[in-house]
Amino acid sequence: MGRKKDKPLDGEYYNSRFEEVGSRQVSLYKYADDTEDAITRMEQFWNGYCAQVQIDPYDTLGGLVQGRFTNFLHWMCNNYKVQKVGSIEIYWRRIPQLFIKLEGRRMDPAVLSHVHDYIHGPLAEEHGLDDREPEKPLLDVEDFWEVLQCHWVTDTNKFPHERQRVQLATILLIAAYTTSRPHSLLEIRYGDVELFVQRDSKTGEVGLMVQIQLKKTKSRRKQRDPKRFSFTVDDNPFFCPPSHFIAIAYDVDAFERLPDGSVVTPQRILAMGVRPGLKSQRVPIKSKLADVPVFRCHVQTSKGVETSPLTRLPYTNFNRWLKRLGVETGFPKVLTAYCLRRASGNAINDDPKANEPTRMLAMDHMNSAIFQRNYLSRMIRYDIQAAYRGTDPRTDLIQAASRMSRLMDPRRPKKLTDKQKEEIKREPAIQELRSQSEKLYCEIRDKFTFIYRAKGQPMHDQYQRLRLDTYSAIRARERAILVDVQQTYDAMVPLQDMQEQINGNTQSIVTQLTHDVLQYGFAERFRIANAFLASRSHTGYKMADRVVFVDDLAHLCRRYETQVAVRKRKRSPSNEIKVESSESEGELEAVGFIISRSEEPIAKRTRSCESSLKSDLVKGKFFQCLICIGRAELSGDEHLHNYGSKYSLKRHFHRRHPKFEVNSYCCHPRPLLECGKVIFEVGTDFLNHAARVHGIVMHERTWLE
Repeated sequence: MGRKKDKPLDGEYYNSRFEEVGSRQVSLYKYADDTEDAITRMEQFWNGYCAQVQIDPYDTLGGLVQGRFTNFLHWMCNNYKVQKVGSIEIYWRRIPQLFIKLEGRRMDPAVLSHVHDYIHGPLAEEHGLDDREPEKPLLDVEDFWEVLQCHWVTDTNKFPHERQRVQLATILLIAAYTTSRPHSLLEIRYGDVELFVQRDSKTGEVGLMVQIQLKKTKSRRKQRDPKRFSFTVDDNPFFCPPSHFIAIAYDVDAFERLPDGSVVTPQRILAMGVRPGLKSQRVPIKSKLADVPVFRCHVQTSKGVETSPLTRLPYTNFNRWLKRLGVETGFPKVLTAYCLRRASGNAINDDPKANEPTRMLAMDHMNSAIFQRNYLSRMIRYDIQAAYRGTDPRTDLIQAASRMSRLMDPRRPKKLTDKQKEEIKREPAIQELRSQSEKLYCEIRDKFTFIYRAKGQPMHDQYQRLRLDTYSAIRARERAILVDVQQTYDAMVPLQDMQEQINGNTQSIVTQLTHDVLQYGFAERFRIANAFLASRSHTGYKMADRVVFVDDLAHLCRRYETQVAVRKRKRSPSNEIKVESSESEGELEAVGFIISRSEEPIAKRTRSCESSLKSDLVKGKFFQCLICIGRAELSGDEHLHNYGSKYSLKRHFHRRHPKFEVNSYCCHPRPLLECGKVIFEVGTDFLNHAARVHGIVMHERTWLE
């Protein structure tokens, strides 16, 4: 027993606390934030049902009348699109949690059993609910190759910031090597990661390692005793978690500086050893970043798109990008993080060196029944035919038949054509919604002149609802038609391919990835894609190649590529400058990569001669953003983008640079003599200079003489 406090509280305090706690219900459980949101949403459904049947929601819930619960589930199926038994089970699961939260006690087991039998019996039969278990595919290492190749080489989709591309690859690697749930990975902080060089006590070999502690689990009891996973340097850097983490950490200057003040670079870390007499050498991470998430989202700032300093990457963004990557890879099945989790769990289960407790600890399971019921592959990956006949098993062929990549087809439609989208917009139901929205739009413009001035008025709310309904209806029709197109393709193309083979046509349908067709917005992405294509043919990597790979990842984390809206009017030719000053730049031009003059320092660019630049630039009217021209992190198409009119340029300025911070010099591609002499310390001076000297009006309050 501890030492007694100097000033203990009196009896009156404890009596008042007893009365206060006894007067209110206290929940037995403290749920996670996502669970609390789900319970709150279910409470709204329950209140809506009770309001419609005119009963008190809380008295009815506390009464535990079985008929009310079954009647509520019947109401849910009638009012919402419920197609599967699993969906209604998820809805019902929140009701006992809501009961515990409000009543402070558990629900009667007899009520739970009765409602469970009702869901799988009369309710499923009456509403035609599908009770089949959904297919749960595995993403094994061969399929993972295809995903990473699409991610680094062939994916043409843009990310808000290129750091998100690096983060997505890193999360996928850690998910494959830890069998963890996606929310656990997104919660990793810099304080949970330890980077060090370890010496093998038997062989004396030293190797770089990264150790990650996963604190976020479904059980709060397990959070008090988190798991730790250790990763070594892989022969292939694309499958190497330490290389990816070094690049992400170096991007934010996460490593402590050396006593002499020098920076700890990736090259120094990769070449680090262990001093004699020690077994390991730590690479310290700054303590002020201990609570900062490793994987963070993007934010829009006055300087463009940047990485948020504190906000972690939302699961919705991660899940959306992962599904998009699966579509681009060519998987007909939906790619989720649980495809990796199931594959890793089955790999541990099939490994003769592993055991059941190890698998349960890695996957956070209380018993083996959870794995057997939800994660064990329904596809038998053992050659029972060979075992029965006593022949050599064809294990590789059997396992290949269970992969997601078995049904990959690069020709399979991934999206609708422009013609199909236009036909959807001409459908009567869509036209009616658009007509109502356009009519209300004209009324608001006649009454308030501008739409934003009608905010708070009923007609403005009605207009926003109509716009949302129109958008939702169009997207729903697009999804439905795309499913029909893909189903028709899946039914017809196998027969056509069979006919082609019978006719003797053996031509490959796969477009070979050559340097003549690959185009990227950044030099780092080009070199990474080149390295990935080379990694499939050899396994050994030299230290210099690994250093270049990590440097490219770190520099790619600082790039972003803005999506420029496509205009219907004919745009003037692109104002890009090809640079042929080195061998590497010549290689980039060979594949269509164009390096803009924004790669040069601003001071050097502004002091160059006007005559030398005029020969490289297209003559004509320029509606370019002088601020974007000076941003080296933008791609060539974006920082020299020529807008259609001064109004488009103004809209761009207000959206992208709301809090303008001036550069030291003028960034115009045709600088005059006075451009290189004046240092603008106030943003208004720079805007006035752009309007008076260059005729570029980027702000409505620009002062002209």
